[in-house]
Amino acid sequence: MANFYSYLPLLLQAEGGYQKHPSDTGNYNSLNQLVGTNYGISAPVYEKWIGYPPSEKDMKNMSKNIAIEIYKAWYWNAVSASSINNQSVANILVDHAVNAGAGSAGKIVQKILVYDFDKKITIDGAIGPQTIKAINSVNPELLHKHILKARENFYENIGGVFKDGWLKRLKKFVYEKKNVLGVGLFAVSLIAFLIYNSNGRS
Repeated sequence: MANFYSYLPLLLQAEGGYQKHPSDTGNYNSLNQLVGTNYGISAPVYEKWIGYPPSEKDMKNMSKNIAIEIYKAWYWNAVSASSINNQSVANILVDHAVNAGAGSAGKIVQKILVYDFDKKITIDGAIGPQTIKAINSVNPELLHKHILKARENFYENIGGVFKDGWLKRLKKFVYEKKNVLGVGLFAVSLIAFLIYNSNGRS
């Protein structure tokens, strides 16, 4: 099964730290104040997490541990990623949830399963037992290829100032031939997580 802590170093590397680009709608709280994004967690998402509009100081002071909690609870778990057999498939699917929402990720993979693999599932954006069963029943390398292409098309259609950055981000999500995490790979992932974690304590 896929493991959140194997995906985490890839995610944190892609997201980076604090930024306050005025053209990024995710940098504004519900009061329309430009407060920024930290560790890839947008102002609206953090506002929902803490229960009030965050200030710029709140965003800058967000700990890496809190960001990790949010990613696991609202993105990894939201697409039932721990039930996906293949780590590479889980990584690229969850990463789309991070960028565009769990519902968008669900619809992308469901459309692929229906139209490219002839699976009889509902396209509703909710990744439940039937979608997971379908994901795990098809060739993971081919599924990963289809998801990668669908995400490329998604960003091309959106366009805008961040398009090139999104497409560059996708290049990090290559398919790993080894489907099952060995002890050594898991250890490396865990060590990487602990390093990120220790650096992000506040």
